[in-house]
Amino acid sequence: MITKKAMSRPAVVCAVVLVRLAGLGWLAAGLGQAAEARRKPAVPKPEAAAEVRVAKCPQQVEAEALCEDKPLAELIVLLGDERFHFRQAAEDKLHQLLHAAPGDKPNNVEAVCFGAYQTLPDPEIRMRARAVLADFATTLWSPECFLGVATAPDQGFDEDGNLVSRLKISKVTANGPAALAGIQAEDFLRGIDALQFADANAAKRFAAHLAARKPGDKVILHLEHEGNKSDVAVILGCKPRAQERDENGNSIALTPAQCLREYLAFKEGRSPNRPRP
Repeated sequence: MITKKAMSRPAVVCAVVLVRLAGLGWLAAGLGQAAEARRKPAVPKPEAAAEVRVAKCPQQVEAEALCEDKPLAELIVLLGDERFHFRQAAEDKLHQLLHAAPGDKPNNVEAVCFGAYQTLPDPEIRMRARAVLADFATTLWSPECFLGVATAPDQGFDEDGNLVSRLKISKVTANGPAALAGIQAEDFLRGIDALQFADANAAKRFAAHLAARKPGDKVILHLEHEGNKSDVAVILGCKPRAQERDENGNSIALTPAQCLREYLAFKEGRSPNRPRP
């Protein structure tokens, strides 16, 4: 056993130096770990991470407020994306969806784009939504509603054997709202909504009732087919636009800008009368 007396002075000095160096090494290692911990980002708690994952940009929140269709809302958000090819692709997709919408149902793409144009603050989204609306106004819309049937006055007997007035459907326009609802030629029309045809003025009353409606409205037709009575719901479409003609009788197509002005005036209620189609 080496005693303190047996140790030389240089050996004692060396031992002390070694102990101090070891202490400095431990201190340096501890400081290095602390610095590394500061450089690493803090790992959020599971609930905090969930909140980060579901965070939405303001445009997405505003778009989802316009409709419950999330893919459609995401397309509206992409109209304002900072990348041009994303904006253009989203607008192209909205044009495709606009023309693929079923003719017997309200056009959801048009409704959402109109809401985006009217309410969203992003100017890029509003400009591109307006472009989609211009397409709709030019190709799919008219100020007058359209059922797609031709009728002629007719008479028949009710359950009690009384003679009553009605309208006979003589023609159904292919792919029109009535055809898509399953209505056929030779069906008899007994009434529409709360209106029942009971006199010789059935045709005028029917026309006046439709004139008071607008595209996208739902009407209930009271029909009779081979003695069987039924009620059929129909979403009114848009009446095909009549072409204007010049002094030589040649048709003049309305420009997209004219169609859009008519459409916006009609939708916003700025015109007291329906514009001429």
